[in-house]
Amino acid sequence: MSTQETAKTLYLDAEGIKYAYRLIGNSTANSHSPPLLMLNHVRATIDTWDPEVINNLTATGRQLITYDYAGIGHSQGHIAPSIRGFAVNLIAFLNVLLPSLHTQHVDVLGFSMGGFVAQQLALDAPNVVNKMVLSGTGPSLGADLQRPMNEVQSSVFNPVRDATIVDIFFPPFSSASTNLGEAWLNRSTTARKGIAGKHGEPEVELFTSGNDLVNLTQAYLTWDADPVPYSLLQTIQKDTLVTAGDNDLIVTTQNSYVLARQLPRANFVMFPGSGHGHLFQYASYFTKVVGEFLDGKLPTPPSSAGTVPPFGTYGDYN
Repeated sequence: MSTQETAKTLYLDAEGIKYAYRLIGNSTANSHSPPLLMLNHVRATIDTWDPEVINNLTATGRQLITYDYAGIGHSQGHIAPSIRGFAVNLIAFLNVLLPSLHTQHVDVLGFSMGGFVAQQLALDAPNVVNKMVLSGTGPSLGADLQRPMNEVQSSVFNPVRDATIVDIFFPPFSSASTNLGEAWLNRSTTARKGIAGKHGEPEVELFTSGNDLVNLTQAYLTWDADPVPYSLLQTIQKDTLVTAGDNDLIVTTQNSYVLARQLPRANFVMFPGSGHGHLFQYASYFTKVVGEFLDGKLPTPPSSAGTVPPFGTYGDYN
């Protein structure tokens, strides 16, 4: 079974753009669930996914799709100027890919900016989306949201590659937290080194910087200023898991909670002693919760206006 460290880099053309992607884990034909599409954060590429998250998810028997946004990492094309543009490109990519996998649907895990893209995908192509996991992310412009500190945004959008990402993903509550952040950064940036540049594999593309990051910033900030996606969240009738660290400095924990509250079929799980990188800090537990959610073991209402099922009907949970 392929892993984050060994998966082959594949390419497909969709509406004039050549996209890089990987299929990791079991094939869809051998799985009981749709493939899980992984949408990463603003500075990431398919090379920088945490192998502990990827490989723990594939261990549940799922096939994962990792993918570089247009103009990022190993994909060609231009970076879209808006999250809506990211979703348009993603829909084109899925329209080509999914028939080859003999499926019409995907589950989606969106982290940070990937969560913005996942929300827009669910609004624009609801028939493609089965379930959603939204981690370290929030809605677009709307009521009750908090802005992050200016110093944090400056670090996120700093066009120079440096290690400050550790401090904003893993707030330095203690030396243990810092050590966990450094361990995450090391495994995420070195996972592909054993295969990079060999047998047709590209060299590792690390965190986005320079002019590409400036263009990404435009899409990110356009989302923050757009009230339309927020106003439509209650139309998304998808089982959703929203996760957050209890002290997220990038997308404030409050904003993740607001997102869960606006989605009619959402569970909200907060991870203690963690921040934006909670899914990496608690990789084993995070992936366990995600797997159980995708398997239908977390409570969800039968409809947004329906009654809550009787106590004791959620299997192992009560």
